[in-house]
Amino acid sequence: MAFASVTGSVAMAAAASRYAIVYPQTSDFAGVAAAHQAQAAGLGCIYSRSVQLAGDHLVHGVIPPPVAADLIWHFNEPPLMTLIAAPFAALRLATAVNLWELIICVALAASAFLLWRSRGTLPGWVLAAVVAALLLNEIANTEFSLAQNDALLLVAALVALDLLRRHRDVGAGVLLGLVAVKPQLIFLAVIALLIHHRWRVVAACAGTVGAIGALSVLMVGPSCSLQWLGSATKLGEFQIGIGLPGTLARVTGSTAAAEVAFLAFALVAVVVLIRIRRSVSTPYFAAIAIALAVVIGLHTLAYDVLFLAPLGMAVARSRPWSVVVAGWAFTVAQLIYPVGLAPFLATELVPSVAVTLAIALIVRQGTPSEEESQRITTTSHQQLVAAT
Repeated sequence: MAFASVTGSVAMAAAASRYAIVYPQTSDFAGVAAAHQAQAAGLGCIYSRSVQLAGDHLVHGVIPPPVAADLIWHFNEPPLMTLIAAPFAALRLATAVNLWELIICVALAASAFLLWRSRGTLPGWVLAAVVAALLLNEIANTEFSLAQNDALLLVAALVALDLLRRHRDVGAGVLLGLVAVKPQLIFLAVIALLIHHRWRVVAACAGTVGAIGALSVLMVGPSCSLQWLGSATKLGEFQIGIGLPGTLARVTGSTAAAEVAFLAFALVAVVVLIRIRRSVSTPYFAAIAIALAVVIGLHTLAYDVLFLAPLGMAVARSRPWSVVVAGWAFTVAQLIYPVGLAPFLATELVPSVAVTLAIALIVRQGTPSEEESQRITTTSHQQLVAAT
C-alpha cells in the first residue's frame, strides 16, 4: 500500500510538472520573468498591468497577448522575488521553466530529507508514503503546474523549525524572516513565538523582514511598493484563495467582507494558540500556527498547502496512515475542484478539517512547552524542599 501510494503521488506530480513544461507561458514563473525584465529595463512600476505586458515582450521565446487584460498570470509578489528570474534572464522561457521545475524537485527532495530526519520509529516505506502524501498531493502539485516558489520557502521553514528545536534562535528567526516574503504564511508563527517568549527569534525575524522590506522599497520606490499592496488585495486575488475567507469573497463579491472574515478567523486562531500554549513544545506550536495561517489566509493559494507538512509530520509520528489518507483526500479535493459545489469548494474544507483534527491530536498527545516544563520542574522542586 505504501509503495502504491508513493508511486501514485510521484506520477501525479510528474503530470503537473509536464503541464508547466508544455505551457510555460501560463506559469507564474512567466510573470516573475516578465516583472524582472520590466524592472531591469526601467519600464515603470512592475505592478502595473501595462508594464507587465511590456516586460512580457522582453522575455525570450514568448508570444505576448495583444492587451494586458489577456495576461494569464498577474505578478503581485514582493519586488525582491523578481531576483529569482535574474539567473534565467538570457534563456528562452521554455528552457527557464524546465530548469525551474528541476529546482522545485531539488527543493522538495531537501524538504523530504528534513521531514525524514524527524521520522521517529516509522518504517521506511510508511514514512515515504507519509512524505509523498504531504509534499505531492494534488493540491500541493500546483507548485509544479504553476512553477511557483513555495518549495524553496518550505526548506527555509523546516530548517527554522529544526533550529527552534535546538534553541538556535537567531538562525531560526533569520530563516523565518526569509519565509516572510510571503507574510500571510508566517504572521501567526511570529505571534506564537511571542506567546512562547522566544524573543530572540522574533527579533531576528523582524530584522530580516525589515531588511527585505527596505531592499524591496529601494528596488521599486515607495509609490510602487504601495501599488503592490493594492495589487495583492484586490477581490480577484481573494477569490482564488484556498483560505476560508476566499469562500466569503466568492459568496459576497466583497473585499471588505473577506477582510473582516480574515480578522475574525485570525482572532480565533490567536485565542486557540493562547489556550494550547502550555500543551505543545515551541517547534510544534510554530507548526500549528503556520498551518492555521494557511487555512484562514486571505491570500493563501493552493500550493501553500505545502506548509501543512510540518504539522502533518508531527501527526505522522503516532498516526502515519491518517496522514496518508489526508493527503489523498487533498488529491480528491483538487480533482473535483472544477465541478465543486461553489462557492464552498473541497479544496478549502478538506484542509481546514484536516488541520483542526491534527491540532486536536497534537494537543492531546503533544509535549509541554519549555515554559510549562520549567514551571512544573520548579513547582516539583519547591514541593520537594517543603516536604524535607
